[in-house]
Amino acid sequence: MNTFISTLRPAAGFSFVIQDHETALLFQHGRYLRVLEAGKHRLWASGLEVKRIDNREQMLVVQGQELLTADQVVLKVSAVTTFRVADALTMHRATQDAAAVLYNEVQLALRQIVAAEAAEAFLQQKAGHGAKLLELITDRAQSLGLKVDRIDIRDVMLPADLKRSFMSALQQRQEAQAGLEKARAETAALRTLANAAKLMRDNPELLQLRYLQTLQEIGTGMGNTLVLGLTDSERLKAITKV
Repeated sequence: MNTFISTLRPAAGFSFVIQDHETALLFQHGRYLRVLEAGKHRLWASGLEVKRIDNREQMLVVQGQELLTADQVVLKVSAVTTFRVADALTMHRATQDAAAVLYNEVQLALRQIVAAEAAEAFLQQKAGHGAKLLELITDRAQSLGLKVDRIDIRDVMLPADLKRSFMSALQQRQEAQAGLEKARAETAALRTLANAAKLMRDNPELLQLRYLQTLQEIGTGMGNTLVLGLTDSERLKAITKV
């Protein structure tokens, strides 16, 4: 998995170039000599070996693994890690495959944080788990000569039955919220009507004014019929077509 490390065994007099984003460790017969600076090199000694380490940011994807939460729910969780080589010589001496060790450390850290929480709590706090993971593996990464810049939860997959349960619960919460908003609107409307009724009781002349306004509105319409409180014979005579 160490795709950021390559080994060069130059023959005597063979020239090669070290890029400025690389750290090149020079060994002779297995013994560390020095770091080669960026640029062109030509070495004449025998038994030489050059370890070229790419110092640029690397990405490590931890594939989904099934983990058990505190409430015994199985979640399939994956993560993505970005890191770089901070100390090439420490990494060379610490492990043969730093990326594989880091992969395993992230897996263990994932298992730890998933096991510490119930499924719903873990899902609700998904965005905050990266900081916890980073805290758990920073020291171990440093001992490998690596610096981890960031870890994020990539995907969380639920069992089919649990997914249906969560969707049902979400729908119920949305319906309850809609019902609450409707109740608030109805309460506000009733409060407005109650205030208007009190105003009319306290000021009877307003009721009379509103009555006259209503009559005026009716009278301005085309084809409306206005009937006042008269006897039947009087009502028939008083029907007015406007």
